Amino acid sequence: MKFSRYLIWNFLKMFFLIFIGAIVMFVVIDFVGNIRTWLTREMNDVVDYYLCYLPNIVYLISPVVLFLAVIASVGNMAKHLELTAVQSSGRSMFRALQPIFFFGLLVTLGSFVLSETILPEANYRRLEIMETNAQKRKNKRVKEKRDFAFIDSEKASWFFRHYSSVSKAGRDVLLLFKESGQLTIRFDARRIRFESVDEVIKIFERRPEKFLPSIDSLKTILASRDSCWLLEKGFKRNFLPTGNVVTESFFYYPLYEVETLPEDFINERQTGDEMNTKEVEKRIGVLRRSGEDTRTLETAFHFKYASPWTNFIVLLIGAALCHRFSRSGGLSQKFGIGLFIIFSYYIIIRLGLKMGENGALSPWLGAYGPHFIFLAIAGVLLYRSFRL
Repeated sequence: MKFSRYLIWNFLKMFFLIFIGAIVMFVVIDFVGNIRTWLTREMNDVVDYYLCYLPNIVYLISPVVLFLAVIASVGNMAKHLELTAVQSSGRSMFRALQPIFFFGLLVTLGSFVLSETILPEANYRRLEIMETNAQKRKNKRVKEKRDFAFIDSEKASWFFRHYSSVSKAGRDVLLLFKESGQLTIRFDARRIRFESVDEVIKIFERRPEKFLPSIDSLKTILASRDSCWLLEKGFKRNFLPTGNVVTESFFYYPLYEVETLPEDFINERQTGDEMNTKEVEKRIGVLRRSGEDTRTLETAFHFKYASPWTNFIVLLIGAALCHRFSRSGGLSQKFGIGLFIIFSYYIIIRLGLKMGENGALSPWLGAYGPHFIFLAIAGVLLYRSFRL
């Protein structure tokens, strides 16, 4: 028990020391790289950007910090034969290192929780801050679309000449409703916008439409909603089973029949890093109904579950390399071998993601494949190291 406390204390000291140093180094390098941008911005923007970037920095550096901490702490103990003394007492090395492995699992779980809670909002705010400057040319964020179709469900289809996610409004919109494959209602409108229910009611109180029974009935219909779409200057056509078509003109028309939201057309959170798993899964469903390519988001969805395991796998590799003292290879040699393996790991992760996004691999395999490969490498290294 005393040795376990001694081991974990040495490891935690190195972990937090390297952790703080890595964050400072990351921020300094990023700041210098964007110095031209920050010279044209106010200091508040710079501070907000790096406060929002901090969770992502923690998420990115945690595997490397774990590796360096285990090399520095366990490797140094092995160099001074402290671990050899523990082994000579009859205690297995794998069991002696269990506190560090348990901490690695905690970091893995913490990384997943971070990616599901704090990280999406922080990444969204960070990219929005950076998008307003010259770097938006490198990371263009879609704010509007022209001449596109959106399949809401088997019953509703939208067609837009133009739509803006900033104003939540569009123009020249066509909306079709179907029942059992047959067209039942068609809306043609000059404009459409997403309004609060209170604003919609105020509009109709000023100018009630002839086909609405009453303002009171409209309030009853919209009572369960906070907002809805409002069509302007158009026609509503009802296609009757008899084959007749009933046409009504309107100046305003509230679309309380649909559940479509503005983010379904253009999601303000446009990358997997800005969404948690539920939001990514919902977005995939929306894009599939519209017939759009979902491979990028599907890969991001699987990678959200796979990525945190990088922490634990890297920790296993580090422990396998450094826990045993060897006269033929010093700590610096093991450190170099470990860094080569870790950077190879990151390169193959990026390669797997790109192959999953472009269809060369399935999204699931593109996200999980590199982790399976390096988990097997960690297993072989551990087996050889602890067996000797």
